[in-house]
Amino acid sequence: MRWLLLFLLCCHFMTLANVEIRMGLHNFPPYSVMTDNDVCGGEAIDLTREILETADIKVVAVCATAARLYKMLGTGEIDLTINIKQTKALPANIRFIEPPYTQLSLVLLSNDTPAGALNSVEKPTIAAIRGFDYSGQRQRLSAQGYQFVDLPDSIDAIEMFIKGRSNALLTYEAPFTFFMAQRFLPVATTYNRQLLDSINTYYAVSEQSLHKTYIHQALSGYAAAKQLRYFTPPPVSPMTH
Repeated sequence: MRWLLLFLLCCHFMTLANVEIRMGLHNFPPYSVMTDNDVCGGEAIDLTREILETADIKVVAVCATAARLYKMLGTGEIDLTINIKQTKALPANIRFIEPPYTQLSLVLLSNDTPAGALNSVEKPTIAAIRGFDYSGQRQRLSAQGYQFVDLPDSIDAIEMFIKGRSNALLTYEAPFTFFMAQRFLPVATTYNRQLLDSINTYYAVSEQSLHKTYIHQALSGYAAAKQLRYFTPPPVSPMTH
C-alpha cells in the first residue's frame, strides 16, 4: 500500500511539472496594466504569481480586450481572470473563488461646470467599456436617454471623456484614479462624481481549465492562511475627501 501511495504521489507531481497557467488580463489599472507593445502586468498578475507559481508552475499573462477574454475563458484558452459576478457576457462554465479579489466603486463622472452638467444636454453621451453592463447600470442609464460610446478598455474610455468627446464617463474608479495620478491631473475639484454601486470582483476560473483544482486550492488556501476578507484591500477614493 505504501508503494502505491508513493507511486500516486509521484504521478501527481509529474503532472504538475512544467505547467503553464494562463491568466487573462485587460487594461484595467492598477490591477492590470497594458503597455504599448501589448505586454501586460500590474498588481493582479504579481499577486497571482506569488500565490500560484512554484519551480514547475508558471503563470503567464494573456492580454486581450474584456470581450475577447470572456470567450477565451469559456473555451479554456485561459485558465482564469478577475471579474465581477454580474457581467452578462461571462460564460456559464466558470467558478468564482472566495473571498473577493477586491471591491470596486462604480461611478458616473461628468464635468464640474454648468455646460458640463448632464441635465443640460439633450442626449448626453457616456464613454464606457465594450462588453461591460456594469451590474445593470448600462441598461438603467440607456432607459434614461443616455447614449453609450463603447471603447475597447478602461483607458480608452477615460481618454475619450478627458478629451471632451463624451459628456460623461461610466467607470470603475480605480482605473480613473490611476490614470489621473499618472498624468498629475486634479481629480476631486474637476469632476462631478456620482457613486452608483460598490461591487466585489473575484478570481474567475474556467471549468474547462486542466488546472482548475490546483488554482482553486491554492487561492483558497492562501486566503484562509492569511485570514483575508479581500485578496487586495479596496482602495479609498480621492474624490470623497
